[in-house]
Amino acid sequence: MPLPPGTEILAHWAASRRLSFTAHPDEAWFRQWEPYATITPPSAYYNACTWTASGSRHLCIAEPWYAPEGEAPLERTLLGFAVHPGITRRAAARLGEHFLTRVVFLEGPPPIPVTLGDPAWDAGAATFASSPEVAAGAFHPRLRRLLHDRGFQGHIELRARGGLVVHLAGVQPNPGGYELLLGVLREITDAAVAG
Repeated sequence: MPLPPGTEILAHWAASRRLSFTAHPDEAWFRQWEPYATITPPSAYYNACTWTASGSRHLCIAEPWYAPEGEAPLERTLLGFAVHPGITRRAAARLGEHFLTRVVFLEGPPPIPVTLGDPAWDAGAATFASSPEVAAGAFHPRLRRLLHDRGFQGHIELRARGGLVVHLAGVQPNPGGYELLLGVLREITDAAVAG
């Protein structure tokens, strides 16, 4: 399949930011994050930009392709992935309705919806976890406050084995979108491990 429009511009941007860039990233790495609790899995991933910190922490942003091979998607977006050993709970939340929201669950039951007992959070977020206590531990007050203060819209999935996935609604696969999501991903990761 031909690369998505704007790939060359993204490669130059990534080089200027000293990020690792791969137009055709390793699909197996992304597929290990699936199945997602709230996000429809894409048909492919393109244009991965990776920032690596000391130790086992790194952030990766890629364009998920929501169209059959050789066709253009109706909408384009980005997904951010963070690997950090300090993330130890599994929970997911969706704030708002978005085109990539998962509605069909073929390989297993749908995630369990829960509430946290925080009226402001519960009114605006669909939260999923094995229990309200697990969800409250994953989406602790500091993380909820950050998301509220940012007016966050999108999806967040925390993984008990040290990772999280973020979809920030409205970002486009261009240097500005990658830059914005990189900053948001850093903030969310830092807040998630600080709880």
